[in-house]
Amino acid sequence: MFAGSAAALTLIAAGWGHIKNIVQQVAGRVVVKITVSGYQADAMMLYLKHHYTASKFGPRAYVGWKLFVRPSQRVQLVSMEVPPPSGRLYWRGWIPIWVAKSKEALGDLEEGLQAADYDYQTISVTYARGLIDPDQLIVDATEFFNRQVRQYESTGGRRHSIRFVHGTAGNSMMVQAKGRSNSPTSSSDIRACLSHRPLGWDFADLGPDPEETVSALSRLALDDATEELVQEAYRWRETEAWHRNRGLPWRRGYLLHGPPGTGKTALARAIAEDLDLPIFVYDLATLKNDELLKAWNQMLAEVPCMALIEDIDAVFEGRENVAVKQGPALTFDCLLNCLDGVQRADGLMVMISTNHLDKIDPAIGQPGAIGSRPGRIDRVVSMGPLSSVGRHKLASRILDQWPEWIDDMCAAGSDDTPAQFQERCGRLALKLHYGEANREPATVP
Repeated sequence: MFAGSAAALTLIAAGWGHIKNIVQQVAGRVVVKITVSGYQADAMMLYLKHHYTASKFGPRAYVGWKLFVRPSQRVQLVSMEVPPPSGRLYWRGWIPIWVAKSKEALGDLEEGLQAADYDYQTISVTYARGLIDPDQLIVDATEFFNRQVRQYESTGGRRHSIRFVHGTAGNSMMVQAKGRSNSPTSSSDIRACLSHRPLGWDFADLGPDPEETVSALSRLALDDATEELVQEAYRWRETEAWHRNRGLPWRRGYLLHGPPGTGKTALARAIAEDLDLPIFVYDLATLKNDELLKAWNQMLAEVPCMALIEDIDAVFEGRENVAVKQGPALTFDCLLNCLDGVQRADGLMVMISTNHLDKIDPAIGQPGAIGSRPGRIDRVVSMGPLSSVGRHKLASRILDQWPEWIDDMCAAGSDDTPAQFQERCGRLALKLHYGEANREPATVP
């Protein structure tokens, strides 16, 4: 009896194995699975979101990003639905398609938060043979991605955003952390989450206002040297074809130096905003050589754009990296290779700031009508206290309702840095505002 049962089980097992093989062969002929990686995966997810209907059944996944919300004029938490890692079914009419994150190539995910809008990812797309042309699907997704992201259709044509670039140098806790997929790098950068579905808001409500008409530079008080830099930057932005026709590199590099509070970072960001350039802010103290090279190369795909390196003297004294005491750290030669390497960098504006020009290695550039190292830094600009004209301009903007106070403020703040003078004027304006409301006298700070 037992022998007969064992024989029956063996026969069933063998039969099931044959049945399973037959099912797999049939499925292999009926079901098609393709793998999509990198930016193409991001393009596919964005295309599916807009052209397919996601099934309401199955797992759900949600994240929250802190983004600038224009109706409230605040940075606040915005909830979004994201594709679940286990996969989701999408429909276009009666045609289904299954999309899931692939377990393949997980080791290729980049570490640290890179400059790319989208971190490297791999997805698998499964569909019934004959219902979908995979080549056409890829082409359609690519064209849609280029319109939405590369041509900034989703942001009203506005290119400017601020993206922070960090790495893992000097932080052992981050070395094992994998790159975050589809995550914005700042509150103004919404392009990294365009494949998500915001809850309670529309993408038209998020990020900087594309209809903003007030010049960021008009809010600054500029002296003659910085005004000349601004005009040069405007001319550079408008002369791409002119440079190309003459075989000249279409790039600029500026080194801004001066005491803290003189407006170096404010000037760089205002130029990027008015020229509508994406700005990549590099935290050199946290970057290793390979991380900077990857991030820099990814940034070059976004030209024209600006690379901002703040307080370089806090990282490099001469050629020595003084910010990282242990473990791999960014080398000065790697930075120079990015600034003036073999890779073509047309369309890039580099802004480097320092509080101590004497700590900067001459290989970066030195003061002069023409930079000592064109191609890296073309102009070195000194930024100091405001001139009398600059103080009057800034005071007039802040104290426009109380012009009788402007001259006194300009005299009282003759030795102030721009940041100090702005604070002085703002404090008085606030006193005057509440003093008028409460009928209390105000005094010059």
